[in-house]
Amino acid sequence: MRVVLIGAGGHARVVLDAARSQGLDVAAAIDMDVSKQGHQIDGVPIVGDERELPALRSTGINAAILGVGSIDVGPRRAELFARIAQAGFQLPVVRHASSVVAPTASIGDGTVVFANVVVNPGTRIGRNVILNTAALVDHDCLVGDHVHISPGARLAGGVRIGEGSHIGIGATVIQGLRIGERVLIAAGAVVVRDVDDGSRIAGVPGRPMGQP
Repeated sequence: MRVVLIGAGGHARVVLDAARSQGLDVAAAIDMDVSKQGHQIDGVPIVGDERELPALRSTGINAAILGVGSIDVGPRRAELFARIAQAGFQLPVVRHASSVVAPTASIGDGTVVFANVVVNPGTRIGRNVILNTAALVDHDCLVGDHVHISPGARLAGGVRIGEGSHIGIGATVIQGLRIGERVLIAAGAVVVRDVDDGSRIAGVPGRPMGQP
């Protein structure tokens, strides 16, 4: 499968590495930053911005992989996913060869699974999710669309993560909890109770930011 990489920053390099490890042919990249256009990202030519997508489709590239990351909650990645899908591109799962995904787990379109990630039995991962380096998603979790599980984060069994939430690097969520939509869990936090939609949680144990 020949694909176009959407984005050409640091996160995109990791997506590219994962894609190559599973044998995807990344033929071109696009980026909104005009200073990158005409250059390369790890050997892949950066041919322009989203206006180049129709021309790329005419060359037989009918799939795209999203290389745009996030460090906070917000609609940017969800809006990009929708635009690329509406442009007629397939959005395959990108899964690094070193990741471990149980046969009974499911992963939605456009999700990226990086090196050393573990997804255990019965878990359902939504669309356009980032499972970043060495993240652990234990059994029977439910991860909504457009979520980012950062490097080294840990979800215990039966955790539910709402759409558009961000679980920070090294954070831990204990078993059976519900994390709402558009929630930010800060780096290193330990979440021990359910979290409402739109909350921002930090600390050990996790509590709303600004709360002593």
